Amino acid sequence: MSSDIMVMAGLGRPFTLGMLYDARREKLIPGFSLFGDETLQQYATSTPQRSSEFQIVASDSVESKSNLMDIEASLGVSFLGGLVEVGGSAKYLNNTKKYQNQSRVTLKYKVTTTYQQFKAPPGKVNVQQTAISDKNVATHVVTAILFGANAFFVFDSDKLEDSNLQDIQGKMEAAIKKIPTVTIEGSGSVQLTDEEKSLTSNLSCKFHGDFLLESLPTTFEDAVTTYKTLPELLGEEATDAVPMKVWLVPLRKFYSQADLLVRDISQGIVRKVQSILEDLHEQRRRCNEAIDDRLVKQLPLIHDRVSNFQQLFQDYILTVQQTIAKKLPLIRDGTEEESSLEEITEDRANSPFSNENVNIWLDNIETEIGSLKACAGILEKTQTKFVSNQTELDREVLAENVKHALCFVFTYMERNDPYLRVLAQYLESPDAEIPGNVAPSVENNSRMVIKMKQKALDFSEFAKKLEKSRNVHFLAAAITNGKYQGASIYHYKEGSLVTEDFTFPPMAPAKTIKDRSDLLWYACDLTFDPNTAHQVLALSDDNKYVESGKQQNYSKHPERFENHRQVLCKEPLRRRHYWEVEWNGFVIVGVTYSSVGRKNLDIQSVIGFNETSWTLMSFPRNGFFVKGADMSPVRIGLPDPDFTRLGVFLDHHASTLSFYKVSSNVLHHFHTIEIKPQLSEPVYAIIRIGDVDVPLHGSVRLL
Repeated sequence: MSSDIMVMAGLGRPFTLGMLYDARREKLIPGFSLFGDETLQQYATSTPQRSSEFQIVASDSVESKSNLMDIEASLGVSFLGGLVEVGGSAKYLNNTKKYQNQSRVTLKYKVTTTYQQFKAPPGKVNVQQTAISDKNVATHVVTAILFGANAFFVFDSDKLEDSNLQDIQGKMEAAIKKIPTVTIEGSGSVQLTDEEKSLTSNLSCKFHGDFLLESLPTTFEDAVTTYKTLPELLGEEATDAVPMKVWLVPLRKFYSQADLLVRDISQGIVRKVQSILEDLHEQRRRCNEAIDDRLVKQLPLIHDRVSNFQQLFQDYILTVQQTIAKKLPLIRDGTEEESSLEEITEDRANSPFSNENVNIWLDNIETEIGSLKACAGILEKTQTKFVSNQTELDREVLAENVKHALCFVFTYMERNDPYLRVLAQYLESPDAEIPGNVAPSVENNSRMVIKMKQKALDFSEFAKKLEKSRNVHFLAAAITNGKYQGASIYHYKEGSLVTEDFTFPPMAPAKTIKDRSDLLWYACDLTFDPNTAHQVLALSDDNKYVESGKQQNYSKHPERFENHRQVLCKEPLRRRHYWEVEWNGFVIVGVTYSSVGRKNLDIQSVIGFNETSWTLMSFPRNGFFVKGADMSPVRIGLPDPDFTRLGVFLDHHASTLSFYKVSSNVLHHFHTIEIKPQLSEPVYAIIRIGDVDVPLHGSVRLL
């Protein structure tokens, strides 16, 4: 080994001719030169060696990066162990993908400029003894340097679905290969086709280079512009070039008592070390994907567990790197056999951080997140709000306008994870006895996931039915509760927890409902549409109150009723809806399709008398009548005809419209219109006050 000349990548390190180097520790010895200035001037030569090339790489593995930077195996394992502090373009080695499901393509530009070498044969030059007087300082001396510069443009996609990964990767690679041929106009703008713009607009760019740039590129277009300027940045004399490749001669060629590099690390051992760290980095990326998931960030119970694992796992990676860094110099100076590096593999296999244990835990977490996302995907189709903790949940259910709150609760998540405790104990005491089965199995989760999804579907169905309800608030949270497997539904009424296992009550026949709270589930918030109000109907500022009598100065509008004193509400009604009104005078209340006539005097524009509306009519001194599209007026006899609060319940699916007298919290049903043919589109609440021919007046307030 002592007679071998070493050739290694510069990696942004400040090599100079005659500099001493300790190949055991990959350490430069700054401030000393084996040769004096006079000797260097006599025997050092410099010759141009100009070349340039570009290369595209779609892999982010340690091996591919090492190949891209011309790093030989021994130096590569030293870098992995943290012995080599890189600079300049070599910082690219530290740039790893954050996510597993992320496409990455790297463009490398390389230029060489000058080759310097020290040509004096050993024994014919005087060496500076002060540089090597300390034993165990160095093993080699720099005798040649190839200067130049590297530039790496690292393009990353956003996090992708697994099915799109290969497709996007291929398209990225094809587009980036065009960079050296992309034309730039005099203004400097990049000319791309629409397809290329669509592909590259979502790519991020990270630059690592030996070139001094005025600004760093962050987009594809920036990268193209920067790439075109690189050949000019080193200057005519290439004075800003850096050591790209270095040749080192054993120090014993010049000084017989110098230390030796007894052995180097074999390619087989290097591959094993690379494999260990590749596995660790892949698992770290899986963890990153989990912790950066949008839903996970909303649920501290799972976010805190993943965050805890992430920190423990990062500490373990650092421990492995420190072990490598400790063993390499001992192997190289002959103190230890290189087989001691293989112990890292064995130690990991027998530890809680083994590939099997870590992958099982990550599989569990990914399954857990997958089930959460499956349920959340169902809930997202409703107006359900996710809350992060019990405090936020309490604040929501105690809000002033919340009569009922239903909360879909993920019950199975634990903040305290036994496996994480084992990992922490191992890092503190690696030699302590560790339980054999430290990671749970994922086999028993499938049945729970099925139950969770069914519970979410039930919750979603009810939430959709009540999407217009102003009295019901829909929430989702993660709260540990061992009584319920997977998920449950909590019901809060006026801020108090009623039950942790809510089941949706079956709908009683409308005619039998007497308790007002049974319909308040479906209470909706209606407002009058001022663009539809007839000119003699005056609306309040909040569009909740209307009265007839005085001419208004409304602007013309295609939706406005011109000949009949009617006004529509804004909200389309397509499920079960309950609302109440306070009424007085000559009033007609009902629902209609949006196609009701607006401009004509004919019967099709009068609600209750056309084919698209169903109503209850209040005629002072004449009583109450119900009237629908295909029915004659039906007089309704009431024991208390002077009541002022009316409840209206629409069951769109059943095509029924029911009316109630409201007395405090008691409902008195007095009629249900069975609409035929069945409703086929959303309807709108509508009010008519007074008559065109008879100066009757009235008022309505939406409650």
